[in-house]
Amino acid sequence: MKPLLFAVTLLFLLAGCSSHTADIRVRTEVGSNANLSQYKSYSWLEIVTSLHDPRGKWQARGLDIAGEIKFFIDRELREYGLHYSTTDPDIAVAFQLGANMESLKLAIDPNSRLDVLKNVPDATLTVVLIDTATRDIIWISKAEAEIQQDATPEMVHKRIDYTITEMFKKILD
Repeated sequence: MKPLLFAVTLLFLLAGCSSHTADIRVRTEVGSNANLSQYKSYSWLEIVTSLHDPRGKWQARGLDIAGEIKFFIDRELREYGLHYSTTDPDIAVAFQLGANMESLKLAIDPNSRLDVLKNVPDATLTVVLIDTATRDIIWISKAEAEIQQDATPEMVHKRIDYTITEMFKKILD
């Protein structure tokens, strides 16, 4: 009976973890002529954020989201073997983070079973790697997710970690 209890417990733990990231969708493209192994260094180009929040619903809870994103991107690039350089880097890294607190999507009303519009705040993160010599985009990844309005800073940290890890899986293949 103990192995069954262990298996059920493990299943609930895994299901609990996946539920925090189930809404995150990632698409990544690598340039057809890009040879990513030829690059050795990178620098940061630009960080852009935009927020559509006319009713003031967005509430940052003591977490530097842009800083967290940059931290995890740095980690992934170092894991790939790139080092940060402010002088003559091979790759420029940029990201854009957008949030729309007024986003709408169709959802099934549990009472009527009809499709209704529901306010579901969402966010999009796009990360771009640019060859500094040619100025060509060599890699781009876009992640979309629903904003979890009651998420703790720890949960946001985990969701950003998961998202960046998923985005960079293709570059590390």
